[in-house]
Amino acid sequence: MIPMSEDLVRYLAARDRQHAEEIGRAFEALTDRERRLVREAAVMGYVRGAMSVPGWATREQKIPHDQAIVAEVVGCCLAQSDLYPLISGRQPDTHTPRTQAQ
Repeated sequence: MIPMSEDLVRYLAARDRQHAEEIGRAFEALTDRERRLVREAAVMGYVRGAMSVPGWATREQKIPHDQAIVAEVVGCCLAQSDLYPLISGRQPDTHTPRTQAQ
């Protein structure tokens, strides 16, 4: 393993904190109903995805708590904000797709 400088370690730790704060702000900006829907869909998607891996039940790897799953999913939504405007707070593109007749 290549050693990292202390400056790089501090930078990465600061970015991790910033990212966690961004995730928290995005989640808190949702309404109570939206937060519940995001939580339920995220957890169900994670669990069903884990179950689709052959042999998942025999592995010692545990499914994380809901909060960790939601943080991961919201973070992924922020990273692809154009695909998830509700969660990211980004305004969706207003162009209309072309049809074959155009």
